[in-house]
Amino acid sequence: MFLEYLYYLKFVAVLVAGALIGRWLDQERKRLKAKGEPWHKVLLTPPGILVIIILCVLVAFRAYLRYYS
Repeated sequence: MFLEYLYYLKFVAVLVAGALIGRWLDQERKRLKAKGEPWHKVLLTPPGILVIIILCVLVAFRAYLRYYS
């Protein structure tokens, strides 16, 4: 019973982390938009770099699974 909850707790943790990073990125986007900065400037902020790194890791993991399994 406890292991089932632990299994689903992992999903909840990932969803919460994604929501927090997304909210942080959106706040940075709004702050830069208010300053009149270009749209791509948000990618150079800490949450933007974190999102890019996460996407690269996911693409690399998918390629690894495709070619080595």
